[in-house]
Amino acid sequence: MKKFRVEVDGEEFIVNVEEIGSEDSAGTTVSTNTNAGSSQRTKTKRTVKKAAPKPKKEPQQEMSAPAEAGEGDVVAPMPGSILEINVKKGDSVNKGDLLVVLEAMKMENEITAVQAGTVKDIKVRVGDSVDAEDILLVIE
Repeated sequence: MKKFRVEVDGEEFIVNVEEIGSEDSAGTTVSTNTNAGSSQRTKTKRTVKKAAPKPKKEPQQEMSAPAEAGEGDVVAPMPGSILEINVKKGDSVNKGDLLVVLEAMKMENEITAVQAGTVKDIKVRVGDSVDAEDILLVIE
């Protein structure tokens, strides 16, 4: 049995802890020493539950373009409004480069390049409203 002194919110407790041999349960005796000098004893038995392992998150897959869009078309993933266009026609882009900022439900969503190439055409302007799967620009 081990004896510990613990202070909680300015109140001192003397705690005797006894290990019982299994990890599933433990007996605890608590003595309370307050400023008034009174002492209380409580014997409790509790079961220690092991936490279940957290399920592993599957990696997010990139959204694929809809069937009617061409291979190099960059489409809007949701309806919204165009806040920024960060490329010009003829610019070279790498995979992951920021192309367009789309505001949807008061959130700014960054649309990035899913492939490297050259910007062939820009189909939207700043301030335009777009629907989900509308073509924003074309990369070849």
